[in-house]
This record gives sequence, structure tokens and C-alpha cells, in this order.
Amino acid sequence: ARKALEALPLEWEDGDGAKWKSTEQLYAALHAEIAREGEGSNHKVWKEEGNALERLATSSSVIEATYQTPYAEQAPLEPLNGMALVTEDRVEVWHSGSIAAQSFAIAAEEAGVSLDKVHLHQALVGGNFGRRNFSDDLRIAVAAAKKFPGRPVKVIWSREEMMRQGRYRWMTAGKLRATLNEEGLPNAFHARVCQSGYGIAGLDNIAYVNGCIPNVLVETRDLPLHILWGSYRAPGYNSYAFFMESFVDECAAAAKIDPLEYRRKLLANHSDPGWLKCLNEVAARAGWGKPLPRGQGQGIAISNWGNWVSKDPQSGTTAAVVAHVDVSRSGELRVLQIDIAFDCGRVLNPDAVIAQMEGGVLFGMNMSINEELNILNGRIVEGNFDQYPMIRLADAPKINVHLGGLTGHDRLSEVGEPPVGPVGPAIANAIYRATGKRIRSMPFRKEDLRWT
Repeated sequence: ARKALEALPLEWEDGDGAKWKSTEQLYAALHAEIAREGEGSNHKVWKEEGNALERLATSSSVIEATYQTPYAEQAPLEPLNGMALVTEDRVEVWHSGSIAAQSFAIAAEEAGVSLDKVHLHQALVGGNFGRRNFSDDLRIAVAAAKKFPGRPVKVIWSREEMMRQGRYRWMTAGKLRATLNEEGLPNAFHARVCQSGYGIAGLDNIAYVNGCIPNVLVETRDLPLHILWGSYRAPGYNSYAFFMESFVDECAAAAKIDPLEYRRKLLANHSDPGWLKCLNEVAARAGWGKPLPRGQGQGIAISNWGNWVSKDPQSGTTAAVVAHVDVSRSGELRVLQIDIAFDCGRVLNPDAVIAQMEGGVLFGMNMSINEELNILNGRIVEGNFDQYPMIRLADAPKINVHLGGLTGHDRLSEVGEPPVGPVGPAIANAIYRATGKRIRSMPFRKEDLRWT
């Protein structure tokens, strides 16, 4: 089938997307948007309290940093696939979609029948990370099966088609600014973010900007592009946690306060006790502040996935991470250990929760260190794992999951996506403590980490 496809004399019309000649051009467009002042059709204010801009404009000392995250692909090991059998009175489908209702709806729509004529065999989903939420693989299988009534047709995507025709974690850039009070804590904070997808996914509801900093402005701009975006283990949140937790570390350094103590001070009056409980638990378990050899460092980060859904401050799942890294003089990075404490309220099945935490840690680590999709003449460049590096078993650090951050709250929130957020900034902050170099963009593998 692949040889037949390659032999076809296909000619493609690139369309308007071809105007984006390179990844660098896309990044430049993002950064131009976050530098632009004023409002517009692509502008939205998500949170405004006090007079952050006035305080920033009149301050003689402003902390400012710009961060960036790239397009990334979910890269599950099993490629997209589906099987369908279409007859006069029945549409039978076999599909490993992550949303069964979506599989039903897509099969019925593509076959042109009512839902009661669709019979779904729900296969095990396996690795998903958001890519199997859309049932586009099943749509193609049903469309092919309609051409051969009474015969089952199975469609398997090639790895190259899957990577180059995906629904990606969108590109995001953000400029964060703050002024510090006499105690070194932020008294004004401004974030302007531009993204090629949708949604703020929690930057406007991070604990620091909800009662911990008095003057806050969070705004976004959109950069509409032809490249499809979609679900990706903690979409949006995984970028904004990197931005915010890296920036908090930069504020702590400017104030000459230990990063753990700085967060404790910031969160001292926060209404959700889980944040401080997770911080204290992970720091104690990881031995925060212990003497380390030159070239090694610990970094800390904390974030919450899901608390923007409810007005209750005790909502979503909070996760705190301490990363321990080693950076050789030649710049080779090794993540030696990651400790994580979390608060999802309560736990029903500890083994399943620990497995999800471990998986989320590895996903967040690979996302931060390795993953980036590039664009050439409007098209995705990478097509397989030889171009899209992934961590191997030998790269996996020791992972310690600690249950001591649980508050016992009744909410029973999710655990699959929350650990992804704090891993990247914890590693980046650890790199800074090991080398003195700040990491403000993903993937970290592109950074020069050499030190003397």
C-alpha cells in the first residue's frame, strides 16, 4: 500500500500556509504579538485586579523575562487506526478512540446513518495523550468501507502521515513582568501571552495571581495559523506552568531568597492548603538544599491543573516537583532524580495514581528536553522518531511519588495531566542552580549548557 501511494503522480497545492517559510518566522510572529501594545480583535483580558501597568511603569526595578514553547506531537507508539464494516442496515466499527461518544457520532455522520445503526467495539486506547480524542482515523476507515459494502476495511496511518497531519500542542510565547516590594515579593504582575491555539488553561487562575499578588493583569493574543491544534497531555497548562514557575524562580533570585522559601512566602495566605503541603512534602522528601557536587543542582516548581473549572480554590490537582540534575562541563544534561508530591483531594487506588504520576513525569520530561516540530514552507518537517527524539529507558531518572501532600479534600480530582506541568520548570530551575544559565524556551536540548 505504501509503495502504491508513493507511485501515484500527486501534485499538491500548498495554499496560504506556504507563506510560513520556517519555524523561525513563526516564532518571530509570536514574539511580535507579545511585544505589541494596545488592543485588537485577537486580544483578550483574562484577569485584571489593581493597577499592575501603572505600578510597572513607575517602578525603577522591573523583573522581565520572555518564554517560548514549540509545536509538539503526542507521538503515541501505536499509530492511528480503525476498522469498519458497512452494510445496508448496520455500521460496525472497531476503534481505540478515547471518547466513545465521539466514535459513535463520527461513524454515524460519515456513513450517513442514525446512531442506532452504529455498533462500536471499543478497543483498548493504550497511549493517547490527546491524539485519539478526534476520531479522524475512524472517519477515514468508515469512508473507505463505504466503497466496499459488506467487507471489513482496516486503515492504519503511517508514522509519517500521523506526525505531519496531526493535531498538535500549539506554539506559545509569553512576556512576564513584575515589580517586587520591600520583602522581595511581587506587588505587581503582568503577563502577555500569544498562542497559535486556544485557551489560557489556567494562567489566570494560578495561586499567585489569586490573592497572593495584589496587582495583576493577564492578557492573551491569538495568532491564527493553518496548522491544526488539539489535545496534548495538559494542553496550555504545560506551557504556562513552565512560564510561571521559571519566572517565580527568577524573582526569587532577584530577591536573593531561596526558591522554596520564596514560594512559601508567596503562598502563605493562599486559601488552598494543598499548595504549601505539597511544597513542604516534596522538599523534605527530596532533601532540598543538601550539598551537591559542582555541576549538579536541584530545582523546584508547583502548579495546578483544573482549578480554573471551579470557583472553589480547593479544586483541580496540585503537583509539586523537585528535580535533581547533573550537567557536565561539556553541557551534557542528565536528570538524576525527580520527586513529586500532589494533592488531588483523596486517592481511591494508590497504585493506579502512582503509575499516572510516573507517566506524567516522564511525559513532561521528554516534552521539555526533546520535543519540537519544525515548519518548512508551511509543512511539518519531522516524520518519524529518527527526527523527533524521545527519552529512552536509559534516560529515565529515579522517580519518587509521595502521598504526603494529600489534604483529604472530597474533590477526587484527576491525576493524568497535572504532573506534566511542573516537571519542565523544575528541571530548568535545577539547570540554573547547576550552571547559572537560565532556560526560557523548549526544548532544552537546543541550549548551550557548557560551564567552566
